Amino acid sequence: MPLIELQCSRPETSAETLRTSLSVLLARLYERDRGLDPAHLRVLVLRDDATGSAGTAPPLSREDGAGGFTITLSAPFVEQSLAGEPEQLLQLVHALHRELWRGELALAPAVEAAGDTLVAQFAPIARLMLDEYRANRASAWSLPAGSDLLLPHLLRLLDELPDASRRALADYRTDADLDTLTGLAMARLTHLMQTVAFSLGYLAGLQRSAADIAPELKAGLDTSLIGREWPRIAALLAGAAAVEGDARALQMGMLATRIIAVLGSMGLHARTGDDGTVWMDVAATLH
Repeated sequence: MPLIELQCSRPETSAETLRTSLSVLLARLYERDRGLDPAHLRVLVLRDDATGSAGTAPPLSREDGAGGFTITLSAPFVEQSLAGEPEQLLQLVHALHRELWRGELALAPAVEAAGDTLVAQFAPIARLMLDEYRANRASAWSLPAGSDLLLPHLLRLLDELPDASRRALADYRTDADLDTLTGLAMARLTHLMQTVAFSLGYLAGLQRSAADIAPELKAGLDTSLIGREWPRIAALLAGAAAVEGDARALQMGMLATRIIAVLGSMGLHARTGDDGTVWMDVAATLH
């Protein structure tokens, strides 16, 4: 089993309880999920000042290395989860399970999207989406009951994006700063696509649709700027996850073209110039 390292001051009895509890938790996860390789988690670190990405709970981080990775968790959160309500413990179990899968997938060789220079420009977003999709699909069975699968957050994001895009375009018409407009659009696109893949991965793992969760969620998605792309993206992610090599590269290339289409709905048109480089223009229409 991985080494459990406490980088925080605790009485010996408390430290031993933490190590034992986490060892049991990991052993049960690996026993239940044979797709995970215990040898890949080198060290599980508990630290008082551990923090995760903004807006995520519980706070954790992962550091990848050659052939393995280290996960760092917030020691206070772990202690509260182990001593608190069952829901808190389930959140800890699932967060750790999902991060183990993310680490597992990060060790796999990256498959480049098949296509031209334009497709290659958006290939990193496609890879991020596939990894998020596969990690959430594989860890869906440990998801606590009643989790919202980030669908409400996705709907809020989709509701806010058109106005945000219009404001960015208005600023561009004033200052003609295309670099700023492009940077904002690409950041928003990346976050949107990651959130889409996050939700689709859970839905695939649970074998459910957005309509199964709530009809209003499905209605909101259908009328959003990704309404037409949602089923296409879902099919391409499922297809890419089911194959390897050239077949996956082809699926990833098609996924990149759908990402480009979403960018167009946000107000930017991506194209390849005569010199072979990628150019961004203001789109004629906005969703």
